[in-house]
Amino acid sequence: MRALSRILIAVVVLTTPLSARGQDGGTQSVFKLGAGARGIGLGRSFVSLADDASAMYWNPAALRNVQRMQFMAMYMPLDFSDATYTYFGFVYPTLSAGAFGVGYMGIGTTFDGYDEVSRPTGESNASESQILISYAAQRHFRWLFGNLGVGANFKISRQTVDPFSSTAPGVDLGFLYTPDGAKSLVFGVNIQDIVGAQYKLDLDDETVDRTILMGAGYTKRFDNGSAMRVMLQYDMPERADGSFHAGAEYAFSKFLSLRAGFDDDTATFGLGVGAFDYGLDMAYYSKDEAGSMQAYAFTGAWGQTLDEKREEIARTRAEEERILIQKTFDARVQAMRKRAQEMEAEGDYAGALAQWQVVLEFVPDDAEATAAAMEARERLLAEQAAATRDVENRAVIRTRFAAGLDHYEQSDFLGARNEWHAILAVDSTHAGAQEYLEKTNVKIDEIVRGHQTRARSYEQNGRLTEAIAEWNNVQQYRPDDPEARAAIARIRGRIESVSQDYNATQRKLRIVTLYNDALTDYNEGRYQETMTGLRELLQLQPDHADAKKLMALAKRRTTPLTDAEKTRIRELYLAGMQHFSKDAYAQAIAEWQKILEIDPTNESVARSIEEAQERLRRTQERR
Repeated sequence: MRALSRILIAVVVLTTPLSARGQDGGTQSVFKLGAGARGIGLGRSFVSLADDASAMYWNPAALRNVQRMQFMAMYMPLDFSDATYTYFGFVYPTLSAGAFGVGYMGIGTTFDGYDEVSRPTGESNASESQILISYAAQRHFRWLFGNLGVGANFKISRQTVDPFSSTAPGVDLGFLYTPDGAKSLVFGVNIQDIVGAQYKLDLDDETVDRTILMGAGYTKRFDNGSAMRVMLQYDMPERADGSFHAGAEYAFSKFLSLRAGFDDDTATFGLGVGAFDYGLDMAYYSKDEAGSMQAYAFTGAWGQTLDEKREEIARTRAEEERILIQKTFDARVQAMRKRAQEMEAEGDYAGALAQWQVVLEFVPDDAEATAAAMEARERLLAEQAAATRDVENRAVIRTRFAAGLDHYEQSDFLGARNEWHAILAVDSTHAGAQEYLEKTNVKIDEIVRGHQTRARSYEQNGRLTEAIAEWNNVQQYRPDDPEARAAIARIRGRIESVSQDYNATQRKLRIVTLYNDALTDYNEGRYQETMTGLRELLQLQPDHADAKKLMALAKRRTTPLTDAEKTRIRELYLAGMQHFSKDAYAQAIAEWQKILEIDPTNESVARSIEEAQERLRRTQERR
């Protein structure tokens, strides 16, 4: 037994403060030195931040910190007792099934044997070893506000002193906690030998006592790939005094690491170098009574990291989703094409045009859809023109209907609604205008709901001026909307009460008020009052786009055409239509341009000129 005692004494001398010597001999595992040169160089304070193949010893829950398959081999001669201390470990992490590990720790020496009468029997061996089989899993718990890792070691320990030997099982249980609010901070607990090994050599029984390792670690990562780690740990043996450990490491990228630690009353140092997935670590450990000791560890890693595997899975899923979306998109577009063609065959050109426009929303540069939409539009215009009763009304309705279609296709639904109302004022039974008016109102309702939703959200989040702007947009479509009026009045009050910059707030409020009043005046036909308010607004904010647009509309309304000008415009328009119906597009353009000399803001005539110019171009190309 004396040989095994030599090993234990060496470990005790190396790891126990002077004041506690003699109190814990024989009560703790001979493997309390630890595993891996890195942890030893950090003052044996590795319970919280262990992230290599030595994690099985320090905290089995920390196996979840290992990102790749990894192997480690450590060698440490104990010169004080002529013993050798070794460790081998392998870790296999997975994405969904947790992390697995297997390890071996051994310490042994030789001694001179004697028989019962003290005669030499030659050299004998004394050793202790253990095999570790480890597993760890990690999960996020909302009620814990963080991630909790749990791990366990099943250990098979063997103690040999020639000619006796004993084998016994043991269990370690570890925990690792990372809070959501401070992911750089980690807390670790490892209850070593929660089920301790019980040896029986000859007539002696020996049980390894429980030891609790508790610690915290902090990691600060830098943009250049370097990292600084600081660790604190406190060990509580069952029948010995507790010990304090601390360590710090600065890693220069992945190539060089400098370490220092404090192992209760002893300073430790360490150095690590790495390249091409391999690393070599060294730890320096010194006790006055035992002399200096050095631990050496070789580490090799291979395969993808867990983060790389996650990224690869995410890319694969994204590509699968993209392919599925593309297939669904193509099928939907094809179905719309088929439906448009069926409507054309049935003579429903309005429906066919709507379907082709939807196709063009999905595939804007589709030549077939562009040509088919243009053809459906031409047929629809011709159909609408044929349905009117007299020449003048036919010309007006045709122009208005074309303008309405342009507004509708350009998502100018206010302009489109005005055109449909103008057509129905001439012919209240006009089916095409009624149908498109319903479609336009549906679009306007969608837009209004969007403005209302954003306005409520902005007001709720305190973005008051933006909320008023959204309610103004609602009033543009619905001038008498009671909710918009009430909301604007309410928000004005809030702006006046919470603003810290009174002048700026008053200016913003004045701009909002001026635009709102101008919009109301315009909708009620008071155009001079509209322009008066807008002039003041544009002095406060010259780049107010909506105010400029409203000013242009009001000016147009305040300069009506005379009866003579209206008569002349009607004559020129009918003359142009006569040329247009005979395919004399150049003469039609000339007549209609005379109208623009009288009324340059006549949008309907401008569109008619554009249509005539397009037909003239096609005619010239065919020739």
